[in-house]
Amino acid sequence: MQPLRPRDFIECDGVLAAVTSVVHPEGPVATPRYVRDGAALRKLDTAAARAYVAARHPEWLVASPLLGVEVVLVPSDAVEGVHRPEARAAALLQGGAVHPVETSASQALAALVEEGVPLERLGVTGSLLVGAVHDASDIDVVTYGRAAFAAARAALARLVEAGLWAAPGEAGWRDAWQRRGAPGDLAGYIRHERRKGTKAIVEGVRLDLSLLQDPAEGRAEAPPYRKLGRLELEALVTDASAAFDYPARYEVEHPDVRTLVSYTATYAGQAETGDRVFASGWLEEDATGARRLLVGTSREAEGESLSVRAPFA
Repeated sequence: MQPLRPRDFIECDGVLAAVTSVVHPEGPVATPRYVRDGAALRKLDTAAARAYVAARHPEWLVASPLLGVEVVLVPSDAVEGVHRPEARAAALLQGGAVHPVETSASQALAALVEEGVPLERLGVTGSLLVGAVHDASDIDVVTYGRAAFAAARAALARLVEAGLWAAPGEAGWRDAWQRRGAPGDLAGYIRHERRKGTKAIVEGVRLDLSLLQDPAEGRAEAPPYRKLGRLELEALVTDASAAFDYPARYEVEHPDVRTLVSYTATYAGQAETGDRVFASGWLEEDATGARRLLVGTSREAEGESLSVRAPFA
């Protein structure tokens, strides 16, 4: 069986969870996103997901010595099924679209392929992946490998410029800002997001591109991570080549921290090389003694932030 990867969804005892890490040999670390409620799927936010797991499977809540935080670790033998983004994308293009959002997703994928992005390097995740699509669903497109992601971003820009897709309007940006619970003001959020070039409107539906880098492209982690406390810092970004990776990574010039890391999409692609950033999060030390700042310990990343200090367009 193909190994699990981040952004795959697993199903176990009525819970559908997004895989976030596969570093544990016992099973995947995952974030519950939906629970089966009769024939329907009910979406869970971070607090509701933890409460549900605590009530039904408290043994899945593990204080991970590798990651230095409590996680939902699903034993491998409890995984009943796997939903893979690339398989779902292929199915949509083969005529599997039923809901209007699925039709828009199929058209978006076809446009990306026509623009030169390899189909086998594309997937869809979120509600489209697990059968929870509704009228307000987004098209969450995963691209596998940095080259495919760069091609998809370039294609998105061309399609918007040609008028085939649209750039989000202020109402769309406001909705995304409120749903993400992003800190700071709306203007700052829009400024950061526009520069990323990963969002568009396709047939009235929001589309968002994300990257899952190939194994050879990522930097090896060095767990276990020991949390040393909260930290705020200002630093110069010296290397943002992994800014869209999962996790997003920024090398910085700072006396105590050499890397900023984020597992939440809010801060992927947030800064570029040469930017001066302000960040707040958790100071961590790995097995080698190297220190990093973790920004985004949950999807909402409450009390944690990463923003560019210097003016930028």
